[in-house]
Amino acid sequence: MKYSNSDTRRCIQSTSGGLILALVFLVASPSTWAQQSADAAAQASSGRNGTLDFDVILWRRLLVNRTASNGTDDIGEVSLPSIVATMEFLLAAPLQLNASLNRVPEVEVEAFWDIVVSARALAEENERPVAGARVDLVAAVDALTAKVTALPTHLCWPVLRRVILAALVQRRLSYGAFSPAASAAVGRLAVQLFRLHRTGAARKGVIDFFHVSKAGGTSFCQMAKLNGCRTESFGARRNCLIRDFDDVPRWVNNSLHTSLAPTGLRTPWFANWGNKLRRDMSCNLRKRFMLRRRFNIAANEFTLYGAQATPRNVHTCPGNLNVLQLRHPYTRLRSHIMWVWALYDHHFKEQAAAFFPSRGAAHWAELLPAATHNYYIRSLLGEQVYYLSPEELNGTHLATARLALLQFDVLLLLEEPDMNALLFEMAVGWSLGFGEVHARTSSQLHEVGARGLPGAEDWAALQQANQLDMQLYRFGALLALLDSVVFDIAREAGLGAGYTALGRAGGAAGGGGGGSGLQASDQAHPGDDENWEVVGGANVTQRSCGFVSEYETDRVVPAHIVIR
Repeated sequence: MKYSNSDTRRCIQSTSGGLILALVFLVASPSTWAQQSADAAAQASSGRNGTLDFDVILWRRLLVNRTASNGTDDIGEVSLPSIVATMEFLLAAPLQLNASLNRVPEVEVEAFWDIVVSARALAEENERPVAGARVDLVAAVDALTAKVTALPTHLCWPVLRRVILAALVQRRLSYGAFSPAASAAVGRLAVQLFRLHRTGAARKGVIDFFHVSKAGGTSFCQMAKLNGCRTESFGARRNCLIRDFDDVPRWVNNSLHTSLAPTGLRTPWFANWGNKLRRDMSCNLRKRFMLRRRFNIAANEFTLYGAQATPRNVHTCPGNLNVLQLRHPYTRLRSHIMWVWALYDHHFKEQAAAFFPSRGAAHWAELLPAATHNYYIRSLLGEQVYYLSPEELNGTHLATARLALLQFDVLLLLEEPDMNALLFEMAVGWSLGFGEVHARTSSQLHEVGARGLPGAEDWAALQQANQLDMQLYRFGALLALLDSVVFDIAREAGLGAGYTALGRAGGAAGGGGGGSGLQASDQAHPGDDENWEVVGGANVTQRSCGFVSEYETDRVVPAHIVIR
């Protein structure tokens, strides 16, 4: 059942500028604000008198971040204005989802709208204390917790979780720090949101990893292997992809490749942009395929599902735990260009030069039409948008991509390993991971790929062409940081199962492994299989695929497993 906008507009109208003038001081004093965040992060995690302190965790997660300083010159860090704008977008998002996309499972549940109204009331201007009266925030949050507790458990409720967090953050920014009693109430609410997420993940039983190319997907797949997940293949040529699903990436313009190819050369697998239609397979068929084979992770390295004709139909599969990892668009693009250059060098040797009459921006844009132009947005909005010309992609697509991003149960940031460790433990349920990011590269491969990079002027042109992706990335980074607030509170409440971050076997480890690490070949070539293995003394005997493995010992598919 979908609800009309008029049904809920009275209670969920979009607001702007609802923050008090104290924010002006914060915006004008970023150094002071940052120092306050560092001071808060340095406090004991338990906060006041041994009880949970919402402020400590909020500032620790939202303000102490490095999303703008990882090998790029971008200065669009997570700032107070961006936080405020994102909170306002999230509070208005339910209506936008209802109006813009056809398949959003959360908006079909009547209780969703009731909770959105209650959450929105926490941040409304009319909740300001007047004439000496004080709003009973503790009672309001506890009432919200009771409603969340009553929700059905077949979903992880990522949209609702983020709307609730947005309301709490906006309330905090507008009216000041919560009292100890209110912080405790928020803690109870966050714990309930975590339990709802964990129960939903267990019922889903399958991780659906949306692998945006060159955003750390190979490392994620190898971590799934280390944690005991099962899929068709963990080899680099397959990379957690399921052959029958046909979710392979479409990178190189087939017609351009063919026109440049010397006579007699075969067409490689990666020259498939524009000539390879995706096999149509419903979420129901995908889920049954996975369960019959007892697989519990699959990757999709193409686009989201269902939008061959219009982005209105784009959707995730709600019966799976949907995970997406983001990487800064500029570093992702640089890595993608280097990788494709190395692929050509590997496949065609001395004849590779025929495919590159130029290394300029124009040639790369023609050779990699989607990958060089707002690849995140194209991937998130389905095949119809994936193949649009650059002139046709606009801000409307950005707004819709933000709504698509909201529906992922778990959002990770490649540049934030510490935050990812929290999310791997508390949002996925894994107990083992990398202490540092391990990409499928070697120094030799890096040297080869670097030869294909365009010059400074052309690189600047490619960066300029990807500004919509930059805006989406900043939005997604804030969503991931917001999520981490909920999961951090749950971990502080003692609900974590423990996590070990392994480093390289012979060198600078990422901590916690007790002399253990990861071992892999020092030499790598495009298409080589990775075979990461745990070495040393790590206590990794009890491995599973996390929350989705909770019912894996059942002989038959139980009724509580969701197939949609």
